[in-house]
Amino acid sequence: MKKILSLLALAFIFINIQAQGFKLGVKAGANFTTNTSASFKENYQGGFQAGVFGRVKASDIIGVQVEGLVGNVTLKLAPTAAGFRSGLTQLKATYVHIPILLNISPVKLLSLQVGPQIGMTVAQTSNALQNGQDALKKNDFNMLSGIQLNLPKLSIYGRYSFGLSDIRNITSSIDQWKSKMIQAGIGISL
Repeated sequence: MKKILSLLALAFIFINIQAQGFKLGVKAGANFTTNTSASFKENYQGGFQAGVFGRVKASDIIGVQVEGLVGNVTLKLAPTAAGFRSGLTQLKATYVHIPILLNISPVKLLSLQVGPQIGMTVAQTSNALQNGQDALKKNDFNMLSGIQLNLPKLSIYGRYSFGLSDIRNITSSIDQWKSKMIQAGIGISL
């Protein structure tokens, strides 16, 4: 009996989600990244991002969007950055980002987005530091805010992400390394 009730509850939830608007899709775009530390040049470097998303509307105004994105990040080093391997001018990393966004739609086609983003480093410039360590931690935590235009099968978005966690993997640096990123791209609903 418990299994039947559980299945009925899941079916009701699925039907309710379908009625409210559930969308799956793919997305791709560009990201422009910099870092707050004096070890890096304060200019945004271009990269890419691509992945999938799922969007659920709880009402005409409120919804949630969860994404899985793979992207690359480039950080240009300041000429006086101590601790880095001689001749190294930039750090490159590949991340998996998982944003969990609250969508607030004041009008039908427009969503204001805000929420956390968890990042996991899957690859980075090898042995960037003079002591042979990886320069970046394996995890990153950010907050996102942005805007998204929602057409029937297409979405166009722009966001700003600011780091809440220190991403440096070393303790000898005086200042913290916190990322800042501008994201822009398109999504296609399946």
